Order: sequence, then structure tokens, then C-alpha cells
Amino acid sequence: MEQDQTEQKKDHGQIFFSWSFSEFPQHSRSRRWYLGAAVLIVLMLIFSVVSRNILFTNIVILTALLLILFHRSNNVITFKITEDGILVNDRFFEYESLKNFFIIYQPPTVKTLYFEPKSFFNPRIPISLENQNPVQVREVLMRFLPEDIEREHEPVSDQIARLFKL
Repeated sequence: MEQDQTEQKKDHGQIFFSWSFSEFPQHSRSRRWYLGAAVLIVLMLIFSVVSRNILFTNIVILTALLLILFHRSNNVITFKITEDGILVNDRFFEYESLKNFFIIYQPPTVKTLYFEPKSFFNPRIPISLENQNPVQVREVLMRFLPEDIEREHEPVSDQIARLFKL
């Protein structure tokens, strides 16, 4: 009951699209992948100890722990395209705070909608398109935001993450 009242208070106009997706892609990793990752981490730790670089040791340990936590995380994100902006879980972004959007659609591996915030300090917002029709999503978004048609490839950081199954 309280949740319904909260939703009514946060009315962002008509909802054009709504879907859910996993926060992080769930890659299928073989034992070989885990063995390679473990060997790489151990080698970096040995190097950091031999070079007496405590900061690098801490960075390697923290990175390994973050990767383990992200791997175990299976949060579901709810995304909505509304009249007034986009809603990512409970965080609302007005169209005025977004510079543009672009879609990278290369099925079956890449089906992602990206939003570029105007603020330098806010990161790019990647949204998995799942089974949504990218043409229909694009048509609706073009009413509110410009499309960056020069972007033809996914960001390098996403390519690297997919390549190494991170």
C-alpha cells in the first residue's frame, strides 16, 4: 500500500517503455578462466611484494574482492522511459540533465542503450535492451533527446569487460 502511494507521488508522466534486466551480465566462465584469473592475481601480488609496493598490493586485493562481489551480485534493474525523463530503479533523470543517447545493437552479443549525462561527474548510463525493439525505443527517445549517430561501437571499457568476461 505504501509503495503504491510512493509511486503516485513520483509521477513522471506517461510511461512509454518499461523493462527489467540484470545489473551485470552473467558470463559463463570455465574453470580455465578462474584458474587464469587466480594465477594473474597471484603473480601481481608476488610482484607487488617483491617491489615492496604496498599500494599496488592493496589495489590488487581490492580489485579481486570487487570482482568477486560483482560476480555474486545479481541485482535486477527496472528501467522506464517516461514523458519527463528516464527512471533507473528509483533514480530519476530528467531529459534536461542528459546530453544525448545512442544505441549499439549488434545481436546477440551487444544490445545496449546508452545515455550521456550533461554533467562531467556523472558516468555514462548503460541500459541493456534485452528483447526490446531498438527502433521503437529510438523513435520515442528522439522526441526528447538528440541521438549521437557518430557512435557506432560500444565504449572500449565495455568491450574489454565483455572480452575478459568481467
